[in-house]
Amino acid sequence: MRTIRRIVSWGCLVLVSLMGLTFAADDLWSRFRGRPVEQVKVDRIYADVTHWNYVEYSIGTPVMETCLEALMPHFGYTPCWYLKRHPIRQIGPYY
Repeated sequence: MRTIRRIVSWGCLVLVSLMGLTFAADDLWSRFRGRPVEQVKVDRIYADVTHWNYVEYSIGTPVMETCLEALMPHFGYTPCWYLKRHPIRQIGPYY
């Protein structure tokens, strides 16, 4: 029983360490090479809850969002690979 617990704890420690190293390497990569380079048009859809608890959608004006060539979000920018695959942003409803 102790060996299984030890193996699982080491596995979790290795997994968390790999995730931290990946984030640190991606952060260094984006600091030295990947400043915001591209703008992608994103359509906005507003969702609002009506009086009868129905969700009503309305289309907003598209906006240009700046993206970053990185694996994860840094400096408040969304990665370009994510923004190109999700060009529609829903805003609301807030329950």
